[in-house]
Amino acid sequence: MKSNQSGRSMIEMLGVLAIIGVLSVGGIAGYSKAMAKYRSNKVVEQVSMLITNIRTMYAQQQTYINLDNNLAIEMGVVPEDLIVVDGSGKPTNALRNVFGGRVIIAADSVDGEGGEGASLDYNAFSVLFSGLSRDACIAIATSDWGSGSSSGLLGMYIYTTGDSDPNAIPSDAKKITKYTTGKVEGGKATMIPGDETVRVPLRVDQARLACNCTTKSNCSVTWKYY
Repeated sequence: MKSNQSGRSMIEMLGVLAIIGVLSVGGIAGYSKAMAKYRSNKVVEQVSMLITNIRTMYAQQQTYINLDNNLAIEMGVVPEDLIVVDGSGKPTNALRNVFGGRVIIAADSVDGEGGEGASLDYNAFSVLFSGLSRDACIAIATSDWGSGSSSGLLGMYIYTTGDSDPNAIPSDAKKITKYTTGKVEGGKATMIPGDETVRVPLRVDQARLACNCTTKSNCSVTWKYY
């Protein structure tokens, strides 16, 4: 009798453990999805606040000359959760988004290209967010960053890197050429406000095509505003 009762207790215990295991897996999966959704929403919030703050600070200016990470931090336009602090807790000039990717703010040009060594008139600025997940990239691409003429948006550029390192930034992801029409292809998209083919925001099917970053790659997005 003792042996039979002990056997039943063991089976019951295994059943309880199995149920706990299933619930745990489900809970972990649910938590992972919730965190992914939170980070996607957070990066949209970070970009929105950063761009709004920069445009507000320069509302009465004719040029964005010398605008970079250092100046933006010094002038207090960068959300605190983007600023990297050193071991002693002091802020640095490095910026990281919620995915751990780099954030680069730079003076740019309405006409032509920005980037290293380019000739700029500094009448625009660009903001680059790298190291983004596919979900975050799609959330960004399908958000309206400036379909209206008063938004100041000159264009957006999505680029998928072939590197899982969130610090990896391809050179052409740092600039937006003065495109006459937008274009969407696998791993890339150029969005121009008012374009008849590639509108801002992108359609979901277009965003899925452009944002094809995986666990072994990252998406970068550049915004250019005047």
